[in-house]
Amino acid sequence: MSTSNLTLDSVERAVPLLHKDGYALIRDVLSAEDVQRARAVCDEHLLPDADAENEIEATTLLRTPELAFIFDERLIEALIALLGGTLAYYPNYVVRLNRFTDWHIDNGFSPKYLPEASHVYDPDFRHVQCVVYLQDNEPGAGGGLDVRPGSHGWAAAGQFPDDDELAHAYPDIVSIDSKAGDLIVFDGRLVHRGSPADGSHKLRKYGLFWSASRNDQTQIDRYLEYFMSRVDFLRTLNRPPEEFERDVRRHKLMYSVRFPESYPPRAVEVVNKYGIAIAEMPHHGVQR
Repeated sequence: MSTSNLTLDSVERAVPLLHKDGYALIRDVLSAEDVQRARAVCDEHLLPDADAENEIEATTLLRTPELAFIFDERLIEALIALLGGTLAYYPNYVVRLNRFTDWHIDNGFSPKYLPEASHVYDPDFRHVQCVVYLQDNEPGAGGGLDVRPGSHGWAAAGQFPDDDELAHAYPDIVSIDSKAGDLIVFDGRLVHRGSPADGSHKLRKYGLFWSASRNDQTQIDRYLEYFMSRVDFLRTLNRPPEEFERDVRRHKLMYSVRFPESYPPRAVEVVNKYGIAIAEMPHHGVQR
């Protein structure tokens, strides 16, 4: 795969938008041909459950050449520029099928769920969620991401209001005009949702998600600590046993993502060339 249309100019324009609004859109990370190849691979893996939310987990994703663009050098350089000069990647790489969520802040950045959350108030916080959608985000039909611009600002104010207060404080809603193959990068503290769909979209919704931050040990440790406590959090949701078991199985797979064993050779070269920190879960495994 190539990111032939990813330009330095587009990244330079994205940097102030990420800081101000909490998100940035970078066009044409994938060509139309690469999008189709990626969709074909996703269809192969997820077609039997095409009408339900489903996932391609990290170990499979990393072995799939059509999804390896997350290690393209120009994309890596873009993320390094966006995050202030260094880069860390995390083991929660995933492709999600038909993922539609209501307004929320990801639990890994929410003081509601973190045992120690002071890092989210750090003025030098640089931790983002990245997603490349494989279809256009069409009004009404969905396919991408909605955000409340500037809503990551609760951290700069040293507060964490509840959901209703956040909606009142940040009433503006933007349905990001992403096209198939564009990259969205958003601050982990930003209020967002999967764009609602009315059923008219012609393509299933595929999004390849991964997490990145500046290479800062506190940022890395806190995010991994969140993942280590996630099974206990899942128990509090009172979901049907089969859903709990499914989520635990998915969670446990992150413990098997190891560098360099789990990564394709070209990705290993890029990681070493750019000094990317590859965060890993502890080797002793997940506790049940």
